[in-house]
Amino acid sequence: MGEVTLEQRIQNNVKVIAIVEDDANLAIMFEDMLGRIGNGKWQFHTFADGHEAMKHLPQLGAHLILLDVGLPSLDGVSLFKLLRGHSSTKNIPIIVITGSHDWELHRLGLQGGWLLHKPFEIKELLGIVHALLPAD
Repeated sequence: MGEVTLEQRIQNNVKVIAIVEDDANLAIMFEDMLGRIGNGKWQFHTFADGHEAMKHLPQLGAHLILLDVGLPSLDGVSLFKLLRGHSSTKNIPIIVITGSHDWELHRLGLQGGWLLHKPFEIKELLGIVHALLPAD
């Protein structure tokens, strides 16, 4: 879906999903899979590193964030904490995606509501996203 203005998003009930993932193939897969169940009502913005995401997410107006923990420049744990501390992003649901079994990540994921461990079934991700952003 092409770039849509905020006014158009509100009028058409378009939801924004931010994908913060440094693996371009994985980011494309997320967008492709999620696009299939979004019925054209979801717009995607992808960020390849934590600094880029933190620079843009507060103004983006995202409805959901998929956040990989292993990011370059600013890791996902630090980004998560910054997002939770920012007034415009503190209430956005965040799905934390990790291959780690570190207890700190469990706590972070649970505070944000969702934690997915790699490898995971794509159906699990799709179910969580669909529950958080039902396609009207």
